[in-house]
Amino acid sequence: MKKNIGSKILIILLLNIIVSIFLIGCSNPEDNSEKNNEVLALINGTLIDGSGLEPIFNATIIIRDEYIEEIGQSSDIEVPDGANIIDISGKVMLPGFFNTHVHSNFSDNNLKTWAKAGVTTVRDLGYLGNNSLEQVFTARNDLNTDLTNAHLVASGPLVTTVGGYGSFEVTSPEDARIKVQTLIDSGADIIKIAIEDNLQGRTWPMLSMDEIIVIVNTAHENGVPVSAHISRSEHLEMAIEAGVDDVAHMVIDVLPDSLITQMIEHDMYWEPTLELWKGVSEMYSLNWDNIAMNNLGRFVNAGGKVAIGTDFGGYTTEFDSGMPIREIQMMEDAGMSPMQIIIAGTKNAAHVCNIEDKLGTLEIGKLADIIVVEADPLDDIEALVNIQIVIHNGTIIHTLF
Repeated sequence: MKKNIGSKILIILLLNIIVSIFLIGCSNPEDNSEKNNEVLALINGTLIDGSGLEPIFNATIIIRDEYIEEIGQSSDIEVPDGANIIDISGKVMLPGFFNTHVHSNFSDNNLKTWAKAGVTTVRDLGYLGNNSLEQVFTARNDLNTDLTNAHLVASGPLVTTVGGYGSFEVTSPEDARIKVQTLIDSGADIIKIAIEDNLQGRTWPMLSMDEIIVIVNTAHENGVPVSAHISRSEHLEMAIEAGVDDVAHMVIDVLPDSLITQMIEHDMYWEPTLELWKGVSEMYSLNWDNIAMNNLGRFVNAGGKVAIGTDFGGYTTEFDSGMPIREIQMMEDAGMSPMQIIIAGTKNAAHVCNIEDKLGTLEIGKLADIIVVEADPLDDIEALVNIQIVIHNGTIIHTLF
């Protein structure tokens, strides 16, 4: 009797194992179909990849999950079964654009407006308010979980001396080291400093050369870049000597050729903020916009590297809230070609945000931040405002298809 019971139990266990194996086997096709549903194919469009290479016509991009899986001529790419296929014949694909100098107040509305307009990443260069550093960078992280927001890169507060231009004050080189390390440990993506002592008749004390060097060295030891607020040429030499990575405004006095050469030799990038200088010039009957545009043209012609940045929200003047088309138009008026402007808004912008390994160009393995526009911006740069599709981290967040 006991033997029969044992045999029955053994048979039941064996049957359960067989059924379990069968069910697992049956579940595989269902799992694969779910993965296939996450594949997106943009086919038959013109590709401008952000690198500066010539466009690829009749191109296809395959996106799986968040990443670019394949990219190239449509004839060379097999679209996976079950992919969501969008035929964009006659349209143009580019990397998502950046605005590398904004003061967004970490506004959810601002971030959504940028993303819908094809600006999928912004770099906020100065925000603290009445918040702690922990609150600032926690808010950034929370905002970045929403794919309908532009990705937010943030410096936190502007580092300055006691009573200087900015709010995060340091009292000595050692204090600068401690406070910059605190910023980085709190989550700062970038360090922004002020090298400013006189603007529009207002004067401030300024960081010493020793303090600037310590700030830059501390940031670089942690793999964090440094951006400098500068408005006049005389302070550029300090930034160059210290090893600052980029300058957050075009200077508004005549830029000496010698400084152009030094900036290029040190591989420093520039965010012109022409839209800011245009607004300030109109408000106060100044000529800063024309001076800045002339400086920009000479810098670019000499081989200087530029990233798009407007200083959105940094002054009471009006700014474009989506694609920064006025900045772009002024860059073109300064002598930049459409391709140079596209590079400034994508590849170079990703570099100054320290995320060029993930974004900025359309390449296999990079995050899929992609915009599709109606017409070719190489023929007319204003085509950038006619957005048809925005893909952010592999997800379509805006489409007219």
